[in-house]
Amino acid sequence: MNYTSEILEQLIRKVVSENREITLTKFKEEYSDSIKGTHSEKYTKSVEISFNKLIDFVNDIPIIKIDSRIIERFIIHKFNKSKYSAALYYRNLKAAFNKALLWGYIPSNPWLMVKFPKFQRPRPSFINEMQLNQIIDKVEPAHIKDIYIFAFYTGLRLSELLNLRWENVNLKESIIQIGDDDFITKSKKIRTIPLCLKAYEVLSNRVPKIIHQHKKNFVFTKSNSYPFTGDYLSKRFKKAVRAAGMDDKVHFHSLRHSFASNLIMKGVPIYHLKDLLGHSSIAVTEIYSHLSIDALKEAVNKFDMVAVS
Repeated sequence: MNYTSEILEQLIRKVVSENREITLTKFKEEYSDSIKGTHSEKYTKSVEISFNKLIDFVNDIPIIKIDSRIIERFIIHKFNKSKYSAALYYRNLKAAFNKALLWGYIPSNPWLMVKFPKFQRPRPSFINEMQLNQIIDKVEPAHIKDIYIFAFYTGLRLSELLNLRWENVNLKESIIQIGDDDFITKSKKIRTIPLCLKAYEVLSNRVPKIIHQHKKNFVFTKSNSYPFTGDYLSKRFKKAVRAAGMDDKVHFHSLRHSFASNLIMKGVPIYHLKDLLGHSSIAVTEIYSHLSIDALKEAVNKFDMVAVS
């Protein structure tokens, strides 16, 4: 063994001996506290659920004892029940253990040694304007209808819609800003979205008579000025979908998919769509690329035009 390897082994032994008492539960609590200021409440909850699933599987053991064999068994077990849940747990816990590595709790991240199984993801469900109107007709109570209309015509995530404030609305320029010091978007980037006429009308009809300087002034609130919860709006939308006789796969997030899908089918370039949706990578937006078949047909038909000339 050379000198460098010996030093490295000594450091690993030191990390192991000093962190034998850092259990999964203790680390979960520390990690959850560390991300609350920079991540959404929904993400923080999903992280805690991921930890709880792992703890249920292996008990509350020290994190230093989590190795690639345990992770593989855990992922396969969850993958056989739900591929999507397994993928979520894998992403969340891999990121958490990166932080454990940074904090010196573990000598390396075992999650990086495990490759998540590939599987074919179904295409996202979406609706057209006629179907939207059929669902809106079934929405109760009536005063939340324009929330779903606005989501359909802007593609906002539910968290973005709930945190939209009047300070971030510019009706004169017909634009809204998503993200500020009080609300961090999923991509950690502030973006500006232009409004189409129907989205503009939703906001222009809701302009408050008074905007308070020391209140958050959310755009979409209940009659008592308190914001809606995401769970309430999701369940109300699902109830309306079923009442309208629509595919049960349609849910609130389908409104975002619908915004993207309908624009792609109208010929909007995918890189413009990426910016509107606030995706961190064009690879994420490419799930909608199959819908632009007409544009692809037009592209290959250029061969015929060349042949004729």
